[in-house]
Amino acid sequence: MERSRYGVRDEIRDTAEAFYRAVTNKNLKGIDTIWAHEPYASVAGRSGQIRQGWSNVRGYWEQRFQQLGDTKVEAKLRNMLVHAVGDVAWVSGTEIRRVTEDGSARQEDLRMTAVLERRGSGWQIVSYHASEGAPSRSLAVAS
Repeated sequence: MERSRYGVRDEIRDTAEAFYRAVTNKNLKGIDTIWAHEPYASVAGRSGQIRQGWSNVRGYWEQRFQQLGDTKVEAKLRNMLVHAVGDVAWVSGTEIRRVTEDGSARQEDLRMTAVLERRGSGWQIVSYHASEGAPSRSLAVAS
């Protein structure tokens, strides 16, 4: 069986995985490396507030890591969909967070989409959005 080639999608997956390692480890230097330092960079976490511009994006992560304190968050992306056209790519999937606080753990499943741009031989995030899914409801069908 032939080994598949390492390609653009693999590079993008590597960047997404590096992002989740940085989040899990509350590693602000990792965030600095993974994100594009651009005025159009943006982040929209669960708070609903959108922050734009690299300094605001960095401030978001710095504040988020400080707010978490001793709370441990292990984050991974499941059901990852990766697409690229030229030097722009987007990643979507289910962000799985295992949150451990005061000895008890809970799991959060969020919808996530990120946009990346090719920078030299790698990829950097320019936009990230995570949100909770809408509550499941049975839809009544009118007859």
